[in-house]
Amino acid sequence: MSRKPFYLSPHRGIWYVRFIDQTTGNQLTGISTGETDRDTALMTATRWMYEGIPQKQNSKKKKKVAEAITVQRLMSSIEEIDLTRNEAQKIITILKDRGLLEKPKKADRLDFITFLNDFYDYDSSPYVREKIAHGHSIGRTHCHDSQLRIKRYWEPVFKGKILSEITRDEVKEFSLSLTDTGLSVSTINRIMSAGKVALAWAHREGYIPVDPSEKVSTFIGKQKARGILTDEEAQQVFQQEWKDERAFIGNLVAATCGLRSGEVLALKAEDIGIDRLFIRHAWSVRDGLKTPKNGEERQVPLLPAVRDKLFYLAKKNPWRDGLIFYSTIENQPMDQKFLLNGFYEALDAMDMKEARKERNIVFHSWRHRYAAKMADLVDFRSLGLATGHKTQAMLEHYADHANEEHFKKVREASELAFQEVAI
Repeated sequence: MSRKPFYLSPHRGIWYVRFIDQTTGNQLTGISTGETDRDTALMTATRWMYEGIPQKQNSKKKKKVAEAITVQRLMSSIEEIDLTRNEAQKIITILKDRGLLEKPKKADRLDFITFLNDFYDYDSSPYVREKIAHGHSIGRTHCHDSQLRIKRYWEPVFKGKILSEITRDEVKEFSLSLTDTGLSVSTINRIMSAGKVALAWAHREGYIPVDPSEKVSTFIGKQKARGILTDEEAQQVFQQEWKDERAFIGNLVAATCGLRSGEVLALKAEDIGIDRLFIRHAWSVRDGLKTPKNGEERQVPLLPAVRDKLFYLAKKNPWRDGLIFYSTIENQPMDQKFLLNGFYEALDAMDMKEARKERNIVFHSWRHRYAAKMADLVDFRSLGLATGHKTQAMLEHYADHANEEHFKKVREASELAFQEVAI
């Protein structure tokens, strides 16, 4: 039984043509003729029957209707029949050889470790450029640390491997081997993330047909909790003789304001308010001044005694660059090690060297102590606005609605909790 070679149908004022497979009776996907008049569309479709269908990618290139029908049959067959992995790979190989799969072909030649290192090259990585363009936070420090993890852990195992050769079994076995190294669960997950993020991106961008790390599970384990000092211990810390007054004041700010070390070092004289600190930046060696963690500025109550010490230190800055915790280099704060070393020296002077190790007391413990003490005195929402924590959905919901009443609550609680330390 003979069939019409094609059908015409209108859509939003434009006529579309659907060519018919004379063997199966199946219709090809509709193609716009670009015509609003049916008779003109009929003439266009008839001309295409003999001259070929113009291709969108190249208007001068035309595909014969018979070829279009053959392609349609091929796609239908692939969707319906069962293919083995080898058969599917042969199809992919044919497409690569014909130059139709440029990215997968590149993956066949790309050294895996080279790919990972390039992926975290802050200045040239398309992944980094994409993250920044979409407003996501990614810093040089993160990229540098990722490259270090690749060199130390991924490279010895995957050296000489090609990107397209990486299998799930290999990634899974690598992850399991890390559990025998004695590393903490969080460290292992960070090591794995360095490779998994890159492999997932390669899959999304079409370089590899599947993500070999997709179903490789992260590890779950209880991290060793950071210890915090008692009220008596905290008072004793600031009663010791400190070699560096910058370290002393920096620790005092962390203890009474709950700041991260990078936020302490980034403070400038202009960030000191009458009764508060404006946390506008954080500092890292590779990124310099950057936005605080979570990308949001915040305000923190500031005790008068601590405020005076900050102004005192700011006036001593020989560079007049505004930094409070200045260094021997202009426009660069002192190293974080001064904060930590000064803290440890004070604890050691209190005969707490072994205790601090056993209790896992670090500089960040000031922040934990701040949150723990304030949580007993102020509601969670108000506390979250001061600390910048975003661990609960409700906190994120209300984060943009800070008001003076909440700030007042935190300030009063701060005075009650830390007045004895700041004296």
